[in-house]
Amino acid sequence: MKWPSSKTGVRCSVLLFSVLLSAGRAAAQKKIACPDGEHIEIDVKQLSIKYDASSFAGTLSSLSVLAGRLEVAPKQLQEAAVATQQWNQLIVGLAAGYNSCAVTRQQYADGVSRIYPRLKEDGASLEAIRKQIAEGQKADTKRLQNLISSFYSNLRQFAQAGGQEIVLQRIEALSQQVATEKQEIIQQQKSSAEQIQQQQKTDTDKILARLNELEERNKQAPLATPAAVGAQISELKKTLYAKADAAEAAYNKGYALLDQYRFQEAIPFLQQAVADVPLPDFYLALGRAYRELPNLAQAQSVLREGLSRAELDETHEAPLANELALVLLHKGDLEGALKYEQRALSIDEKVYGPEHPNVAIFANNIGQILKDKGDLEGALKYEQRALSIDEKVYGPEHPTVAIFANNIGQILQDKGDLEGALQYEQRALSIDEKVYGPEHPTVAIRANNIGTILKDKGDLEGALKYAQRALSIDEKVYGPEHPNVATIANNIGQILKAKGDLEGALKYEQRALSIDEKVYGPEHPRVAIRANNIGLILKDKGDLEGALKYAQRALTIQEKVYGPEHPNVAIAANNVGQILQAKGAWTGR
Repeated sequence: MKWPSSKTGVRCSVLLFSVLLSAGRAAAQKKIACPDGEHIEIDVKQLSIKYDASSFAGTLSSLSVLAGRLEVAPKQLQEAAVATQQWNQLIVGLAAGYNSCAVTRQQYADGVSRIYPRLKEDGASLEAIRKQIAEGQKADTKRLQNLISSFYSNLRQFAQAGGQEIVLQRIEALSQQVATEKQEIIQQQKSSAEQIQQQQKTDTDKILARLNELEERNKQAPLATPAAVGAQISELKKTLYAKADAAEAAYNKGYALLDQYRFQEAIPFLQQAVADVPLPDFYLALGRAYRELPNLAQAQSVLREGLSRAELDETHEAPLANELALVLLHKGDLEGALKYEQRALSIDEKVYGPEHPNVAIFANNIGQILKDKGDLEGALKYEQRALSIDEKVYGPEHPTVAIFANNIGQILQDKGDLEGALQYEQRALSIDEKVYGPEHPTVAIRANNIGTILKDKGDLEGALKYAQRALSIDEKVYGPEHPNVATIANNIGQILKAKGDLEGALKYEQRALSIDEKVYGPEHPRVAIRANNIGLILKDKGDLEGALKYAQRALTIQEKVYGPEHPNVAIAANNVGQILQAKGAWTGR
């Protein structure tokens, strides 16, 4: 793209001013005095609508699914695909920075009027290539690689403009971890070329899931910042000058690496901090780093030692107990996890009182552990307490209220209280629509959940409506070839089957099968599920030959994956038997 000539300079200046002005109108023209001049407050929601990224997010997501068929470096493609899913965080960072004077007028204008158009331009070119590949044509590899590099470079510039480069740093760190894990699996198992390709296709989803999981954990249990630790260090410096300085410097470096999700690199610095000055926050950070690797044995050891040193300091004991509970949960020790989560809850009730947000977090965690243990009544009690606290603290329309309402809905559905489940899920959906807008992936999750509840209630028309809405959102966000799309397409197929629309059901189930074959390969358990569902539809249609073919394929996959004695194999074998019986070929007695 060429820089504007002097003749067009005035025109560009007018455009930049109009961008700033139009984005601020929804905020009633509130003016903020900043060092670089007056800022007009930006309405974040309006900005997100105006500078939407769903089109190129779907393109990059679809290309990452097709990574096994592309002769390009997959790592950067995966990172770009994941980064586009974090667009809302980047745009919010830009607006928040501008409203707080951290982002200058020039940086803001640079982001929305120079970098964003470049992203759209590259995104349109990538979409054209994606369509070619989807139609079976060969892509220009060099041009594709150049476009991916250009797109990612512009995305980085946009993140930098809003002070959100940490988002890309985290993605790059997780991408490297996934690549390392894959190489270890390849070396250990000596995987075939086909298995390696299948593994490659799921890497983008792993990175995105891990990123979302880590961000949610960080929100619920943040580590002590260098500034907070500095206050503790200042007291120690009175008697331990040299060690305190060294410990503080080591923690600051380790914290920065943790913030970038570079867990392995953070560990030596955090170990040094603990060795120099054994502060509880140092143990917590080191335990967190080990847990995220994951090295659960080391995490457990570090956190137990930290707890032994923090027993007279309840403010720090609760976070350590909570972290240890998460480690034990990852190890499958539900009883141990429950014990330490209850300990954390008891401490924070004493320290902060029974209505504090920390208490809500621990109550929610206990509820999820009890749900996994099968104690639905106990789980419901704790989740309802968490919801009640956050309603009082944050109000009835907060995102965490939606999360807890959703959790209650899932528990009630498991209990068979479908009316109650529906009420809570609809509340969660209503909140998330207001917070994120009607086309957000979180809204798709809520809509899909409501669809499953309505299906269980027998309201098939309502179930279909919500499932189709979820599908529409995920197609826009992730593209038409994403595993999430396959899951919802399968759900729609099952709803249509229940309605008696076998042709429609078959169409959606075949689409789900096609996506999962591309993403996971022809021998994956998800493919077996889709094949089995298609077999049952064909059986109901009277096409017993076709039904037998799909049912036998499902059985073959299940036997390979699980072995001949697994319950899934028994189910698949029974389906084959039912079809053979219908064909008149049943010979068993």
